[in-house]
Amino acid sequence: MPESLDIHNVLEIERIRELLIAHPDLLSMFELLCIACNKRLNQDEQPVLSMELEPNPLLNLSDHSSDED
Repeated sequence: MPESLDIHNVLEIERIRELLIAHPDLLSMFELLCIACNKRLNQDEQPVLSMELEPNPLLNLSDHSSDED
């Protein structure tokens, strides 16, 4: 179950962004960290889809033996 949104956290993140605006590299890293954290926090909410694939006899895949030429 996702954690409820706290407006204080949102405001704190916005404040950090404002402080990092003068440091583009750090701001980029912070944004990537936020994205990674959001994905990690939300991964339990995503349905897991799997699909069994059958081999296709009409598909001729190279064994790369021709690569030796």
